[in-house]
Amino acid sequence: MSIDSLLEQLERDARAEAATLVSAAEQRAREIVSRADTATRQRRAEALGRLEQAGRLAVACQTAAAARRFRASRLLERAEVLDRIFAEAEGDLRTASADRYQRLLPALMRATLRFLEGVPAAIHCRPEITAAVEQLRAERVDLLVRPSADSAAGILGESADGTVIVDNTLPALLRRRRAELAVAVAARLEAA
Repeated sequence: MSIDSLLEQLERDARAEAATLVSAAEQRAREIVSRADTATRQRRAEALGRLEQAGRLAVACQTAAAARRFRASRLLERAEVLDRIFAEAEGDLRTASADRYQRLLPALMRATLRFLEGVPAAIHCRPEITAAVEQLRAERVDLLVRPSADSAAGILGESADGTVIVDNTLPALLRRRRAELAVAVAARLEAA
């Protein structure tokens, strides 16, 4: 073989090897670009997922905060309505006519006298129930009945020295039962 043919053969082999190397390099470059594209798409999808999750979390937090504000506002409104209802009821009970609570007098007297046993005391009441209270005091000579037009409906017992006061007026009875009654009234309001 001649040198020219040998050089031509070497040049062909070098070109073939260069073409093979270029082809392999291009294939590796395509693989690298493909992996980079895949990684970029994956990172983009993960970032979008995180953003969506953060958005859902932000919406959930804002929704929960709005729900809390609504519940607090509703509770405040309900408390204001209950305050108005009980204030009106207390006003009505303060001036209730005797026939509305006459049947309660024996129980009110017993409850009042239980705290005033053995001590001189006075029962404050409205003039229209004085006779009934006088009858209910039984043999308690140390118990004075003091009618007053300013008295609230019901009775108020007080020891002579002022250390014991038993308020069994209708407004006081309402105040003592307010928590229990508020639950029932609120339930009725909710149902209406």
